[in-house]
Amino acid sequence: MAATSPPAARPGRPRDPGADARILQAAVDELAETGIAGFRTNSVAARAKVAKRTLYSRWPERDELILAALSTFSGRLYPPRTGSLEADLRILYAAMAEVLESPQWLIVFRCSFEFPDFPELYAGFLRDCVDQPLAVLEDVLFDAQRRGELRPDLDRSVAAETFAAALNNFSSHISRRRGVSVAGAREDFLDLFLNGVRAGGA
Repeated sequence: MAATSPPAARPGRPRDPGADARILQAAVDELAETGIAGFRTNSVAARAKVAKRTLYSRWPERDELILAALSTFSGRLYPPRTGSLEADLRILYAAMAEVLESPQWLIVFRCSFEFPDFPELYAGFLRDCVDQPLAVLEDVLFDAQRRGELRPDLDRSVAAETFAAALNNFSSHISRRRGVSVAGAREDFLDLFLNGVRAGGA
């Protein structure tokens, strides 16, 4: 008796190409409305109009989805490598200011009050949204130090944290009180920072 070929497998349901974006936006909306403590994945699935299995196939754990939603605010930075410290910092400043001035960043600010209750989530947030930009800033400063643009005794880690913390503080508090934009203060900010780190204080 001749062998018969097995029936051809039926193709599965095609993957929804827009599901990821809808789920992440729904997760952002959920955070804005409920914060971390009230965050519910079932509610996110309903907001995104996807089946729960679709959501869980992408983010099996609740904290993974929350972290993914928070990470959409930060944007990933990359060393510009223009060959000039000032040019590199101008590019990074613009990218960081755009994030910090976004109304959605207020969601992160709100969640920051809940982080002490969710230490593992906070650790992931620090890794993806804080440490990554700091590493890029340190990389830029390392290149500048090799080119002789920086003081040889400069602690690049302290300088990177100073740059990021000062920009964040200015964006969150000072600029709003003064009614000015972070972008509008770029020249004064960069002038102050560069005079502090450049070789010879030039």
